[in-house]
Amino acid sequence: MQNVLSILFCLSLFYLAVTSRVKAYVTVLRFQGILLTVLLVFPFIHHFSIFALILPATLFIVKVMVIPRYINKIILDLDIKRMIEPTIQQFTFLLLVIFSMVIIFVASNILSKSTNIETIPFASGFSAIVVGIFVIIFRKKLIVHVTGFLVLENGIFLFGTAVASELPMMIELGTLLDIFVVVFLMGIAINKISSTLSGFDVTALGRLKD
Repeated sequence: MQNVLSILFCLSLFYLAVTSRVKAYVTVLRFQGILLTVLLVFPFIHHFSIFALILPATLFIVKVMVIPRYINKIILDLDIKRMIEPTIQQFTFLLLVIFSMVIIFVASNILSKSTNIETIPFASGFSAIVVGIFVIIFRKKLIVHVTGFLVLENGIFLFGTAVASELPMMIELGTLLDIFVVVFLMGIAINKISSTLSGFDVTALGRLKD
């Protein structure tokens, strides 16, 4: 089941590479949040515990409900354009994503022969980290940079589940809190920038002088 969820997670990265709508990024974040929640709940089906549901419930609330709604609110309040303005062509971006993921999966398969890791979750998580970095580098809109960072963090989360079967709850909750704080601060930053600049692209920051 973990492999199936990881493959679905990986497919969502391809959707990020081909979509040109800002709200599609938010939809992908919500979808990835659902997958990660199910991934955490599934091991506890046969030995149910109310305490074991605390982390998945927190994950669902933060990643599926709070953060996507918050980003959508920023998009509506600031009237951000619905279309993404990339710095490279969509087809080129897709090829870059495919090439990177092929290398990651091949390297992960080789690594799994000498290390105790789950190949598909490990490679899918690492791929999300790389794709998140690509989104931050090759997309202009600040709000898309936020989603790129969150995709990167989702990859780190999946990456962690592949390396260790059980992670300390406090570390995971600390990570979730860190995400929320970053998105909150980015929302403030975007609102401040919007009061000075007419656009929301990172290229506009090049006009700022000391």
